[in-house]
Amino acid sequence: MNIRDLIDKDLILLDSQATSKEEILKELVELLDSKGVLTSKEDFYRDILEREKVSPTGLEEGLAIPHSKSDCVLKAQIAVARLKNTIDNWESVDSDNRVNLIFLLAIPNSEKGTTHIEILKNLTTSFMQEGFIDKLQKAETKEEFISLLSTTQKEEEKVTSTIQNGKKIVAVTSCPAGIAHTYMAAEALEKAGKELNVKISVEKQGAMGTEDQLSDKDIAEADVIILAVNRNIELDRFYGKRVYQVKANVAIKNGKNLILEALEKATILGGKGTKVGNVTLGKTENKAVAHIMAGLSYMVPMVIASGIILSIANIFAFQKNELGQIVNWGFDRSTSFGFLMAKMFEIGQIGFKLMIPLFAGFIANSMAGRPAIAAGMIGAYIANDAAYLGTQTGGGFISAILVAFLSGYIVNLLKKIKWPKVVQPLLGIMIIPLISVFVISMIVTFLVGKPIANLMDTLYSTLTYLNDNYSSMPLITGAIIGAMIGFDFGGPVNKTALIFGTAVFTDTVAKYGIQNANFVPGTAAQAAISVAPLGIWLAARLFKNKFTEQEQISAASAFGMGIVGVTEGAIPFAAAHPLQMITASVVGSAVAGGLVGITGCKFYGGIGSPLGTFIGYIEQPIPFVTWLACTFAGILTTALIIGFWRKPIIKEEEK
Repeated sequence: MNIRDLIDKDLILLDSQATSKEEILKELVELLDSKGVLTSKEDFYRDILEREKVSPTGLEEGLAIPHSKSDCVLKAQIAVARLKNTIDNWESVDSDNRVNLIFLLAIPNSEKGTTHIEILKNLTTSFMQEGFIDKLQKAETKEEFISLLSTTQKEEEKVTSTIQNGKKIVAVTSCPAGIAHTYMAAEALEKAGKELNVKISVEKQGAMGTEDQLSDKDIAEADVIILAVNRNIELDRFYGKRVYQVKANVAIKNGKNLILEALEKATILGGKGTKVGNVTLGKTENKAVAHIMAGLSYMVPMVIASGIILSIANIFAFQKNELGQIVNWGFDRSTSFGFLMAKMFEIGQIGFKLMIPLFAGFIANSMAGRPAIAAGMIGAYIANDAAYLGTQTGGGFISAILVAFLSGYIVNLLKKIKWPKVVQPLLGIMIIPLISVFVISMIVTFLVGKPIANLMDTLYSTLTYLNDNYSSMPLITGAIIGAMIGFDFGGPVNKTALIFGTAVFTDTVAKYGIQNANFVPGTAAQAAISVAPLGIWLAARLFKNKFTEQEQISAASAFGMGIVGVTEGAIPFAAAHPLQMITASVVGSAVAGGLVGITGCKFYGGIGSPLGTFIGYIEQPIPFVTWLACTFAGILTTALIIGFWRKPIIKEEEK
């Protein structure tokens, strides 16, 4: 279709004085009405304004393409205006767009799926040609203006997916309306491919359906898949591939830069770091959280070992009378076995005393390397020594994190000093550790030690009071922690819940002893940690007709990860169906976390999955059974939500 056939010189306004969107649209509607194109200019103007509410019609370089499909239009026509001044508040793909070139498309409703799309497609691809808009801006006559438009029509060039250097790139473009932005983004990528001497295959998901659909072979052979989309699209077919997703306007603005970024920054879909909107799945990009997780990774083995040793020794500390009634807690050191259990209990306590300094030392190490370990460990030790501080309790995890970060910053500052060459061999092993230990010790002793210790004393006393006096508190706390664990599958929210649960457990053990420690947050986190992947696996078994063959395979893989307590096994499904999967995971994980809280389960160490009842040590009302029941309730909840939410798979022969 040639655009020239749809533009009459009487439908062109050059150098209009209009200063607002409404004013210029009215002028163009008047032109169309004067040419007998409309049955009602008032109704058509109203239809245009309704379409403006759907999505931006402003593009870039001063261009806007308002349009409407209306029963008021007798035949397809285009009215054009070029303004003396710009309209700065026209909603556009490019937020800096200052509109002064407007193409108003009037399309009969009967042609909304044919003529309408062809016009927009031809216009938008023409506008992507270098210098074309500038020529329209400078055209001196209406005849020249029409001539420029008529010479832009060309056959679309077919492209392949091969790249000169052996790489292969494919792309998908799409927008809510499925018209302007879809084709402009595709044109921009193809144009950028030529400039980079790269040929790129682009699938357009437009209003007429999918054009130039990527084959399974295209996707399998692609090194990078670019998704330039303004709406959610199905991602199942891209599992395991390097995918780089942006808005369509990013491609329109700078296709060349997008291709280069995609080659460098694309991540594997379904792997850690996959992004769904603003949510990062399975990985945190927050450097502070990453440093804390580095410290936790070194501390966790000590937590597990010390916790299990303490729990086993604790079993033998309860003294019974002749009737089998428990009458006292303590170790009978007069027997060799009692003496051994007493020493085991002390060993567990030593582990809990050392774990917080270890945690802080390796946070500091993550930030500034080995020279920071000494300051982190010593600073955290004295910040948790109530006798040294002269307080009721130590500063716990909060003080350890603060000390660790201060230590890291101090050491990094010391590294920037231009030290004399004669002392440089001693910097890492003596000078920097010595200075940093002294500085952090003074900060803890005279500034932050006591205030944080008093704050933590108040916090944990409050938590203990709430748990002791409100029977629903463990249920609420467990459900909240469980929901956080299930939200982003190992991402920052998940990590925050895990850190909090570990902090409450270790701090309350240090303050109240193992008998009165607060196990709820830590136990809830462990109960919830495998719900999402195991829920996916169970859903795939219960609702086989709603999962593709590839998804069945992925679900089996999710089971393997979930059964050993790895939440990240659910990431491929969350990446493809974010709302469905996150909702199901959050609800199911909250159920598991709340149930272990209300039933009084206590997780000392082991695997955070149903297997944890056999591998590790979990104190529970009914041995083995309670933990299995609580975790399975969460898994089943997740599976049912996924199963009822999904639609049955339509096989190819049925299509």
